[in-house]
Amino acid sequence: MRYLLILLVTSIIFGCSEPIKEEPKYIQEKIKFASKNILGFENIFSPGLELQEDIEVFGVLHFPDDYDETKKYPIIVASHGSSNWRDHHRKYIEQIRQADFIVFAIHPFDSRGVDSTVGNQINVTSETVIYDMAMSLNLLWDDPRIDNNKIYAAGWSLGGTATLFNGWLPLQQELNKTDASYAGYLMWYPGCLALPDLDEWDSDLMQIYIGEEDNWTPPQPCVELVDRMNAKGGNAQIELYPNSFHSFDGPLPLRLFPDAYSWANCKLKLNADTKKVYDPTNEELDFSDPKARRAAYESCAVKGEVMAGSSPEYKNAAHEHLQSLLPKLD
Repeated sequence: MRYLLILLVTSIIFGCSEPIKEEPKYIQEKIKFASKNILGFENIFSPGLELQEDIEVFGVLHFPDDYDETKKYPIIVASHGSSNWRDHHRKYIEQIRQADFIVFAIHPFDSRGVDSTVGNQINVTSETVIYDMAMSLNLLWDDPRIDNNKIYAAGWSLGGTATLFNGWLPLQQELNKTDASYAGYLMWYPGCLALPDLDEWDSDLMQIYIGEEDNWTPPQPCVELVDRMNAKGGNAQIELYPNSFHSFDGPLPLRLFPDAYSWANCKLKLNADTKKVYDPTNEELDFSDPKARRAAYESCAVKGEVMAGSSPEYKNAAHEHLQSLLPKLD
């Protein structure tokens, strides 16, 4: 009976306790900054921008292990995809930290109480994440710990789309501090969708990693964009992985995502004059109203076809390429 009582008390003490969270083994710093919730690409620009209410968002600085307060560091501003921060993103953060970079991981979803936008691209729009990323550049530009000649943007899927559009010169001219711009752009399976009909892009490095069979964010528009960028003097590169789908570098096996939209059939464009997204085949569609926007998406995007998951052959390929690239960025 005595032993039974000891077991019972032990069970109560440890069974009801909170799991112990392991403290990070390196320096982290949470930074809050002002951003907005933006619906409609034209509202990233004046006069629509001024009508959008400011909100507080945050990101987390992840420092190298041997951080030296007397040095200025290169930094990569990183944003996740439609399922929030995942383990395979954190693996890249660790790789970048180990290369003696700081990483500023922005939290566009957690800042707004959103877990995921899979199947719902309206609760946090791509325009909103684009704006968060631009504000992150402005936030860090004068930080004495940062070498502002070496501030890079990076992202996966939705975050990759935000990274791409931060390289569009008209957007930089609208949002960035004077003389501020990212020094390069790293994108994993970005949505090369609703691209501007004016190809004025940053000439710094644009690096894309994407699977050839990706039907969530199809690769062909990215391939064509890279060609156009380079034809105009850019430095755009794309790594295409055969027989690989969205999140080819993730830990989970390939499977169907029934709620995700496939954008393979969408031919959306961005009018460089009005800054509005339009469909050349149906110019009556409206992307600035939530209900109308959903209908506009569903006019071309299809649910029930998206495949995503790890590629056994190419799971580590982007890590290997990045390992050789990072020393060139420092």
